[in-house]
Amino acid sequence: MNKYLLTFILSTAVLTQAALATPEADPKIQHPANRPEISKMAKPPKMKKHKNELNERLKLTEEQKQKAGELRAASQEKMKPLMTELIQKQQQRNQLENSDGNDKEIQTLNNEIRNIRQELHNIIIQNERDFMQILTPEQLDEFNKMREERKQIIHQKRMLQKGQLHINNTQIQIHNPQK
Repeated sequence: MNKYLLTFILSTAVLTQAALATPEADPKIQHPANRPEISKMAKPPKMKKHKNELNERLKLTEEQKQKAGELRAASQEKMKPLMTELIQKQQQRNQLENSDGNDKEIQTLNNEIRNIRQELHNIIIQNERDFMQILTPEQLDEFNKMREERKQIIHQKRMLQKGQLHINNTQIQIHNPQK
């Protein structure tokens, strides 16, 4: 019982801290919509790492690198207004939820948010397809291998989050509670 009480207290503390760390509560926290353009900001380390890995493993030519950059910039331009709209809709929904707003309005906003996310997903998928078009058959094979590796990593992370995968030193155990 003490474990459950401790877990509850820690969860409450974390959620309270997260609620207090909002742009409304702390003006120093900048919402993504209020930040300078992504193109003018330094790229996050993960993005740089991924870009470098693509360049190294696929052995992209300078022409391919340039074309990939153009494709990425074009998709970011398409995504920017959608991201701003998504953030606005999420804020509206959160305000309604916090003020015990109309369930119908909340459901409408949830549907709009889902549609915007689908549009963003479609842009990402199209960007990937366009990128694949500039690759040679050998590069495409390597790219597909990289995608499979990423899928495996994502799958493992999700299993860890759900508590279905346990790592003990060097041994990995899969826990399936349905059996």
